[in-house]
Amino acid sequence: MVNLSISAQLVATLKAAGVDFFVSVPCKLLAGQIRLLEQDTDVCYLPVTREEEGFGICAGASLGGRMPCILMQDSGLGNSINALKSLIQFFQIPVVMLMSYRGSPGEPVPAQVPMGLLAPELLKLMQIPVLNCHQPGDLGDIGSLVEHARIAQSPVAIFIDFQLMEGDA
Repeated sequence: MVNLSISAQLVATLKAAGVDFFVSVPCKLLAGQIRLLEQDTDVCYLPVTREEEGFGICAGASLGGRMPCILMQDSGLGNSINALKSLIQFFQIPVVMLMSYRGSPGEPVPAQVPMGLLAPELLKLMQIPVLNCHQPGDLGDIGSLVEHARIAQSPVAIFIDFQLMEGDA
């Protein structure tokens, strides 16, 4: 996978870990992954307009035997807390959250920084395991995190930051 773009490596790693259902909320930092998923006939992919909608669809997909992933900005976590607590965690539904880490070093939009600073603490408070991907070598830990979601029947989060996406071809 060394010759693949970071986006292609992310999608391939998630698929290799058994993720076969994807939803996404628009995000410039995750645009490469979204483009790949739009063209991928091996998985089910649906764009959504809001994070809560995506979590509801992911819940249904999981109940239907799929392993779901939602692509979203960390700023969307604020919109998602109720869906995460009262649906996903309450009913023990495994969901992978692939989140752009807006507000991380390199962020060009000042309004993204406050939620970017808060998102890791919110996930910790909700007892959701987090993998921070700062460099390509970090992608190797995604498989074990997906397996944890499956075994623990709980959500997990993967932060993708600007530093990592700078290497995207």
